[in-house]
Amino acid sequence: MEQNVKPFEKFFSGSHLILGEAGSGKTKLIWSILQDREYVKENSINIVLTDSEKRMWHDSYQNPVTIINPYDSDISWVTNPSKPGIYYCACDYAPRIITFLECLATWAVQNERKFEQKVRVFIDISSKIWMLPEFIEQVNRLHFIASSQEDDSIEIWAVLGSLKKLTNQAKPIFACINLVLMNPISPSWIDELKDIVGIQCGNLRDKLDGIRVDKKEGYYYAPSDDQELYFQSN
Repeated sequence: MEQNVKPFEKFFSGSHLILGEAGSGKTKLIWSILQDREYVKENSINIVLTDSEKRMWHDSYQNPVTIINPYDSDISWVTNPSKPGIYYCACDYAPRIITFLECLATWAVQNERKFEQKVRVFIDISSKIWMLPEFIEQVNRLHFIASSQEDDSIEIWAVLGSLKKLTNQAKPIFACINLVLMNPISPSWIDELKDIVGIQCGNLRDKLDGIRVDKKEGYYYAPSDDQELYFQSN
């Protein structure tokens, strides 16, 4: 292992970007995170929004998963999330996903600094939806509240397969964010991430220089508020 890279230990608090090519295991990683025993102990609300039903939740035993019908009239799980657990919603109709994010963002604005449980929102959405201005508007609203919480009571975990189609309106969401880079890593990602991170988060930019792009498996983890770069092998 590289001299300045440490073995992966744990994920830090705060929002995350999971970046990886198709088939690199991004969705599988989400479910392994949600099945970690630490998530069993804590009183957290975990909402998974995706436009591709990959049925990873069938293997979910340690932490039960509530499967959401996206067209059910009861959407209290986003208008007033209060019961701890994992909520999984697969929906390929973009306006519906945007509505769910709008409800979450409105709830977050109305309850700022009054959150009783940690809330994580996993957004595993295709790049075509990330290009929609109305989608970015709601993610930005949620991001604004999440970034203002000193205790990281709201976290956004975004899953992307490419950075090329990100609009300028979306890029600020990923500045100074915890990075999970799934191998194999495209060399172009490093330069693109440096542009997105910007000079305001120089520590994260420096860590990107320590990443090797010749690895085929595992992932790199670059926390924004830590000096170290970590690597997890499969």
